[in-house]
Amino acid sequence: MPPALRRLDRARLGPLSLWLLGASVVLQGVSLAQQVSYLFAPRPGELPVVVAVLVAAAVLGVAAIVAGCLALGSPRGRRTGAFGAALALATLVLFGAASSFGWGFLENLSQTV
Repeated sequence: MPPALRRLDRARLGPLSLWLLGASVVLQGVSLAQQVSYLFAPRPGELPVVVAVLVAAAVLGVAAIVAGCLALGSPRGRRTGAFGAALALATLVLFGAASSFGWGFLENLSQTV
């Protein structure tokens, strides 16, 4: 593949990182809602679904970061790539903090006194 074509492909990764970020944010919202639901009213068999959505949201967030960072290699994709990677990293950190807080709260509730 010629170098000019590779640069053009990398430029398209910037908007792709924003689309992946949007999908990740939606899945993160669904995952947090599931975690809160599981925290207060757990149902049998719900835990694997909660964990699967949590992992899917994290993987999409990491994919958005990777796509944004790859777009930084192209002058045309530099701004959207940096924006997508930075936002994806920020939402992933906040999602991780909220999820770990929820699971820690659940662990403290499940301990016997």
